[in-house]
Amino acid sequence: MTANACRTVSIVTPFVVALAALTAPAHAAPEPRHGGPHCQAIDSFAPNKNEEHTVALAEGHAYAGAWDSKAKNIRWQELSDNKGYPARACDITLSEQGDNVWVKAITTDGKVYETSCVSPGKKLICDKPWTRLH
Repeated sequence: MTANACRTVSIVTPFVVALAALTAPAHAAPEPRHGGPHCQAIDSFAPNKNEEHTVALAEGHAYAGAWDSKAKNIRWQELSDNKGYPARACDITLSEQGDNVWVKAITTDGKVYETSCVSPGKKLICDKPWTRLH
């Protein structure tokens, strides 16, 4: 390669890199705080024939509820307002033993968080903060 050819390559290279940057597709916008439209989930557990507890995740907001057999609906309470609610929650589940209910959520980046509730009778009370499980 001659000296003139080397000089031409060294001048053209930055121009080609800059042009490629301008024509490359834009990166996706950063993820929203909440999981987004593809993160919807529901899970239920009936500890006996008179009770049923349900957790749901919709548009990044988490809810827990108890089936009200008289009203024929679920009485929901929001869990996203509890301290430590995980950013970008994308799935949710619950487990129970006796009057204790545990709600777990996983985020879009794979972190797992948990909160707990109590179930005296047919009620469901979920006012505990979320904690990250390691």
